[in-house]
Amino acid sequence: MIENNQQEFSDEAVRRFLLGSLSPSEQSRFEHSLFVDDALEERVRLAELELSDDYSANRLRRAERDLFRQRFLITADRERQLKVSRALKDNFAASVLTDRAGFWQNAVGIFDLRRHAWKYAFAALVLVVLLLATALLVRKEKSHLAGVKPPRVSPRPTATANPQPAHHTENSSAPAHSDTSPSLPLHEGLTTSVMLNSTTPLESAPTISVNGDSVTIQLMLDDPIAESYEASVMTIAGESVFSANELKRTEDKTLSFDLPTNAIRAGDFQVALTRIDDESRQSAGTYYFRVR
Repeated sequence: MIENNQQEFSDEAVRRFLLGSLSPSEQSRFEHSLFVDDALEERVRLAELELSDDYSANRLRRAERDLFRQRFLITADRERQLKVSRALKDNFAASVLTDRAGFWQNAVGIFDLRRHAWKYAFAALVLVVLLLATALLVRKEKSHLAGVKPPRVSPRPTATANPQPAHHTENSSAPAHSDTSPSLPLHEGLTTSVMLNSTTPLESAPTISVNGDSVTIQLMLDDPIAESYEASVMTIAGESVFSANELKRTEDKTLSFDLPTNAIRAGDFQVALTRIDDESRQSAGTYYFRVR
């Protein structure tokens, strides 16, 4: 439940936000706080990773697993997070089995009475030296890591179709945060690419960040499928900020284009897609996304 004191949110509220199970009023308050609260942004990013780990480890209830597949896995970045969580789980399980097998083999070798006594003494000495060296190294590494904060690294956008920028007013860039959020190993930060579906309403549309020079917009196409499309990015009020022509679909019924970050600012946006069949043009759906 969302706590109203100073717009603080519980961990359960953050988790329900990611699974799309908040009420409309709770969703509105949460999204407003997400735009202005750096600490809440960091909690949401960490909760995304934890939710992927829980799904991979089968720690979610059946209803939560359904919501995870339907409402959480809506971006390519979250799908990559899930793959990383699964790989970590599989590698950890294999490492445990290998360590156990190695332990029993070493134990059998130690008690092999066919070896000479001096070999036992030498092996014991080597083991003690290794343990002491390992303990000193771990202590040194912990002391070093305690004073180092790793920088956030933004993923590099990929080039796709040849977009043509439309006439629009200049927008100020999003304010830079004063604190640098610590990055976690093997996980990426907030995504600069997003997968959109025409059946997703505005209130459930994904929120993207404007780090970097551009944002990759990926659209899931509805039937019937055409060979060429045009996309127009507009504000909710209908002001055109960007257009991309002659977009070609891929084999998996998606198409993508790069949206310059200087064409958008914090707010709600829509993508009007037009299907081109020979000389005719027909609407191919409207897609929504939000920028913070």
